[in-house]
Amino acid sequence: MIQKIIFSLLLSVTFLLAQFNPSPYETTLQSVQNNKATIADNNIALGATGVVLHSFDNEHQTIIALATVIAKADNTLTLKFTRYKNLHQSALPSYKIDPNKGDKVILNYLYNRVLPITPNKETYKRITATFAGYNIIHPDLFASKLYVDHQPRPEKSDFHKSCLQNSNNLLLFAIEDKGYFVDCQSFKILDSINLSTQGDKESHPFYSRIPKIKTRLGAIMGSEDIGEYNRYYKQMLGLK
Repeated sequence: MIQKIIFSLLLSVTFLLAQFNPSPYETTLQSVQNNKATIADNNIALGATGVVLHSFDNEHQTIIALATVIAKADNTLTLKFTRYKNLHQSALPSYKIDPNKGDKVILNYLYNRVLPITPNKETYKRITATFAGYNIIHPDLFASKLYVDHQPRPEKSDFHKSCLQNSNNLLLFAIEDKGYFVDCQSFKILDSINLSTQGDKESHPFYSRIPKIKTRLGAIMGSEDIGEYNRYYKQMLGLK
Protein backbone atom coordinates (compact mmCIF):
# COMPACT_ATOMS: atom_id res chain seq x y z
CA MET A 1 0.00 0.00 0.00
CA ILE A 2 2.79 2.44 0.91
CA GLN A 3 4.57 1.70 -2.37
CA LYS A 4 1.37 2.42 -4.31
CA ILE A 5 0.95 5.75 -2.51
CA ILE A 6 4.55 6.74 -3.22
CA PHE A 7 4.15 5.77 -6.89
CA SER A 8 0.96 7.83 -7.17
CA LEU A 9 2.67 10.87 -5.66
CA LEU A 10 5.64 10.58 -7.99
CA LEU A 11 3.42 10.15 -11.01
CA SER A 12 1.27 13.12 -10.00
CA VAL A 13 4.39 15.29 -10.02
CA THR A 14 5.08 14.32 -13.62
CA PHE A 15 1.53 15.35 -14.54
CA LEU A 16 2.55 18.93 -13.76
CA LEU A 17 5.17 18.75 -16.49
CA ALA A 18 2.70 17.84 -19.21
CA GLN A 19 -0.82 18.94 -20.12
CA PHE A 20 -2.24 15.51 -20.85
CA ASN A 21 -3.16 13.10 -18.08
CA PRO A 22 -1.41 9.71 -18.48
CA SER A 23 -3.51 8.00 -15.80
CA PRO A 24 -5.72 5.13 -17.03
CA TYR A 25 -9.32 6.19 -17.67
CA GLU A 26 -11.93 3.46 -17.37
CA THR A 27 -15.57 3.74 -18.34
CA THR A 28 -18.40 1.66 -19.81
CA LEU A 29 -19.70 1.99 -23.35
CA GLN A 30 -23.32 3.07 -23.54
CA SER A 31 -23.80 2.82 -27.28
CA VAL A 32 -21.77 2.00 -30.37
CA GLN A 33 -22.62 3.03 -33.92
CA ASN A 34 -20.57 2.32 -37.05
CA ASN A 35 -17.68 1.06 -34.93
CA LYS A 36 -17.50 4.38 -33.05
CA ALA A 37 -18.67 5.62 -29.66
CA THR A 38 -18.84 8.88 -27.70
CA ILE A 39 -17.88 9.05 -24.03
CA ALA A 40 -17.28 11.80 -21.47
CA ASP A 41 -13.85 13.48 -21.63
CA ASN A 42 -11.45 13.15 -18.71
CA ASN A 43 -8.50 15.26 -19.89
CA ILE A 44 -7.59 12.58 -22.42
CA ALA A 45 -5.37 13.62 -25.33
CA LEU A 46 -6.38 13.44 -28.97
CA GLY A 47 -4.68 10.37 -30.42
CA ALA A 48 -4.60 8.47 -27.13
CA THR A 49 -5.42 4.77 -27.34
CA GLY A 50 -6.76 2.07 -25.08
CA VAL A 51 -8.49 -1.28 -25.08
CA VAL A 52 -12.06 -2.54 -25.03
CA LEU A 53 -12.80 -5.41 -22.64
CA HIS A 54 -15.71 -7.81 -23.08
CA SER A 55 -16.88 -9.85 -20.08
CA PHE A 56 -18.15 -13.38 -20.63
CA ASP A 57 -19.09 -13.75 -16.95
CA ASN A 58 -18.01 -12.40 -13.56
CA GLU A 59 -14.60 -14.04 -13.83
CA HIS A 60 -13.70 -14.11 -17.51
CA GLN A 61 -13.05 -11.19 -19.85
CA THR A 62 -10.84 -10.47 -22.85
CA ILE A 63 -9.61 -7.57 -24.97
CA ILE A 64 -11.69 -7.38 -28.15
CA ALA A 65 -10.66 -4.07 -29.76
CA LEU A 66 -8.27 -1.14 -29.84
CA ALA A 67 -9.91 2.22 -29.04
CA THR A 68 -8.42 5.44 -30.45
CA VAL A 69 -9.51 9.00 -29.57
CA ILE A 70 -10.19 10.59 -32.96
CA ALA A 71 -12.08 13.74 -31.87
CA LYS A 72 -12.69 15.97 -28.83
CA ALA A 73 -15.58 18.43 -28.55
CA ASP A 74 -18.02 19.70 -25.91
CA ASN A 75 -16.36 17.68 -23.11
CA THR A 76 -16.81 14.45 -25.04
CA LEU A 77 -14.46 12.05 -26.78
CA THR A 78 -15.16 10.21 -30.01
CA LEU A 79 -13.60 6.75 -30.09
CA LYS A 80 -12.93 4.62 -33.13
CA PHE A 81 -12.58 0.88 -32.72
CA THR A 82 -10.19 -1.29 -34.70
CA ARG A 83 -8.89 -4.80 -34.37
CA TYR A 84 -6.55 -5.40 -31.44
CA LYS A 85 -3.64 -7.34 -32.92
CA ASN A 86 -1.37 -7.66 -29.89
CA LEU A 87 -3.06 -10.82 -28.65
CA HIS A 88 -2.90 -12.70 -31.94
CA GLN A 89 -1.75 -16.28 -31.55
CA SER A 90 -1.62 -18.43 -34.69
CA ALA A 91 -1.85 -21.63 -32.63
CA LEU A 92 -5.21 -20.61 -31.15
CA PRO A 93 -8.57 -20.12 -32.89
CA SER A 94 -9.54 -16.50 -33.51
CA TYR A 95 -12.96 -14.99 -32.86
CA LYS A 96 -14.63 -11.69 -33.64
CA ILE A 97 -16.61 -9.79 -31.02
CA ASP A 98 -17.53 -6.21 -31.83
CA PRO A 99 -17.60 -3.56 -29.07
CA ASN A 100 -21.09 -3.01 -27.75
CA LYS A 101 -23.08 -1.49 -24.89
CA GLY A 102 -21.81 -2.66 -21.51
CA ASP A 103 -18.26 -3.34 -22.62
CA LYS A 104 -15.49 -1.66 -20.65
CA VAL A 105 -12.98 0.72 -22.26
CA ILE A 106 -9.64 1.65 -20.68
CA LEU A 107 -7.84 4.60 -22.28
CA ASN A 108 -4.18 5.54 -21.69
CA TYR A 109 -3.50 1.82 -21.61
CA LEU A 110 0.11 0.98 -20.55
CA TYR A 111 1.03 4.67 -20.31
CA ASN A 112 2.92 4.00 -17.06
CA ARG A 113 5.79 2.50 -19.10
CA VAL A 114 7.74 4.81 -21.40
CA LEU A 115 10.57 4.30 -23.89
CA PRO A 116 12.82 7.40 -24.16
CA ILE A 117 14.45 8.17 -27.51
CA THR A 118 17.27 10.64 -26.93
CA PRO A 119 20.34 11.88 -28.86
CA ASN A 120 22.79 11.35 -26.00
CA LYS A 121 23.36 9.85 -22.57
CA GLU A 122 22.97 13.17 -20.74
CA THR A 123 19.43 13.69 -22.05
CA TYR A 124 18.50 10.12 -21.15
CA LYS A 125 19.69 10.72 -17.57
CA ARG A 126 17.62 13.92 -17.34
CA ILE A 127 14.53 11.99 -18.38
CA THR A 128 15.06 9.16 -15.89
CA ALA A 129 15.57 11.69 -13.10
CA THR A 130 12.61 13.88 -14.05
CA PHE A 131 10.11 11.12 -14.78
CA ALA A 132 10.86 8.85 -11.85
CA GLY A 133 7.16 7.99 -11.54
CA TYR A 134 7.21 6.09 -14.81
CA ASN A 135 8.67 2.67 -15.49
CA ILE A 136 11.49 3.66 -17.83
CA ILE A 137 12.32 1.12 -20.51
CA HIS A 138 16.03 1.26 -21.29
CA PRO A 139 16.65 1.99 -24.98
CA ASP A 140 19.15 -0.89 -25.03
CA LEU A 141 16.17 -3.26 -25.30
CA PHE A 142 14.97 -1.59 -28.49
CA ALA A 143 18.47 -1.06 -29.91
CA SER A 144 19.42 -4.70 -29.35
CA LYS A 145 16.45 -5.84 -31.46
CA LEU A 146 17.42 -3.38 -34.19
CA TYR A 147 20.96 -4.71 -34.01
CA VAL A 148 19.80 -8.31 -34.48
CA ASP A 149 17.50 -7.26 -37.33
CA HIS A 150 20.28 -5.20 -39.01
CA GLN A 151 18.00 -2.16 -38.94
CA PRO A 152 20.02 1.08 -38.37
CA ARG A 153 17.05 3.25 -39.42
CA PRO A 154 14.11 2.46 -37.10
CA GLU A 155 10.69 2.92 -38.65
CA LYS A 156 7.26 3.25 -37.07
CA SER A 157 6.70 -0.48 -37.49
CA ASP A 158 9.86 -1.16 -35.46
CA PHE A 159 8.52 1.00 -32.62
CA HIS A 160 5.20 -0.86 -32.76
CA LYS A 161 7.00 -4.19 -32.43
CA SER A 162 9.14 -2.90 -29.56
CA CYS A 163 6.09 -1.64 -27.64
CA LEU A 164 4.41 -5.01 -28.07
CA GLN A 165 7.48 -6.90 -26.84
CA ASN A 166 8.04 -4.60 -23.85
CA SER A 167 4.38 -4.01 -22.87
CA ASN A 168 4.48 -0.24 -23.15
CA ASN A 169 2.39 2.21 -25.14
CA LEU A 170 4.17 5.52 -24.56
CA LEU A 171 7.25 6.96 -26.27
CA LEU A 172 9.18 10.10 -25.35
CA PHE A 173 11.20 11.64 -28.18
CA ALA A 174 13.80 14.27 -27.21
CA ILE A 175 14.10 16.61 -30.20
CA GLU A 176 15.58 20.14 -30.29
CA ASP A 177 15.09 20.96 -26.59
CA LYS A 178 11.58 19.53 -26.56
CA GLY A 179 10.20 16.25 -25.30
CA TYR A 180 7.30 14.77 -27.28
CA PHE A 181 5.01 12.19 -25.69
CA VAL A 182 3.83 9.88 -28.48
CA ASP A 183 1.28 7.07 -28.41
CA CYS A 184 2.92 3.93 -29.76
CA GLN A 185 -0.26 2.67 -31.48
CA SER A 186 -1.58 5.80 -33.19
CA PHE A 187 1.86 7.47 -33.31
CA LYS A 188 0.16 10.77 -32.51
CA ILE A 189 1.85 13.43 -30.37
CA LEU A 190 -0.06 13.65 -27.10
CA ASP A 191 1.85 16.56 -25.59
CA SER A 192 5.23 18.27 -25.52
CA ILE A 193 7.43 19.69 -22.76
CA ASN A 194 10.62 21.72 -22.53
CA LEU A 195 13.58 19.37 -22.30
CA SER A 196 17.27 20.17 -22.65
CA THR A 197 19.07 17.91 -25.13
CA GLN A 198 22.55 19.30 -24.50
CA GLY A 199 25.26 16.68 -24.16
CA ASP A 200 27.87 14.74 -26.06
CA LYS A 201 27.63 14.26 -29.80
CA GLU A 202 24.63 12.39 -31.18
CA SER A 203 24.27 8.65 -30.83
CA HIS A 204 22.65 6.92 -33.80
CA PRO A 205 19.91 5.94 -34.25
CA PHE A 206 19.45 7.08 -30.61
CA TYR A 207 21.30 6.78 -27.31
CA SER A 208 22.00 3.20 -26.22
CA ARG A 209 24.96 1.08 -25.17
CA ILE A 210 24.58 -1.25 -28.15
CA PRO A 211 27.37 -1.33 -30.79
CA LYS A 212 26.86 0.53 -34.04
CA ILE A 213 23.99 -1.01 -36.00
CA LYS A 214 24.74 -2.09 -39.55
CA THR A 215 22.68 -3.45 -42.41
CA ARG A 216 23.25 -7.04 -43.52
CA LEU A 217 25.68 -5.70 -46.12
CA GLY A 218 27.18 -3.28 -43.63
CA ALA A 219 30.52 -5.05 -43.50
CA ILE A 220 30.94 -4.36 -47.22
CA MET A 221 28.97 -1.21 -47.93
CA GLY A 222 28.87 0.45 -44.49
CA SER A 223 25.87 1.16 -42.27
CA GLU A 224 22.83 3.07 -43.51
CA ASP A 225 22.76 5.83 -40.93
CA ILE A 226 19.70 7.94 -40.02
CA GLY A 227 21.66 11.09 -40.82
CA GLU A 228 20.90 14.13 -38.67
CA TYR A 229 19.09 12.98 -35.52
CA ASN A 230 16.64 15.88 -35.13
CA ARG A 231 15.71 15.95 -38.80
CA TYR A 232 15.05 12.21 -38.92
CA TYR A 233 12.68 12.08 -35.95
CA LYS A 234 10.98 15.38 -36.80
CA GLN A 235 10.09 13.90 -40.16
CA MET A 236 8.86 10.70 -38.49
CA LEU A 237 6.56 12.66 -36.16
CA GLY A 238 5.41 15.10 -38.82
CA LEU A 239 7.04 18.13 -37.17
CA LYS A 240 8.10 21.18 -39.15
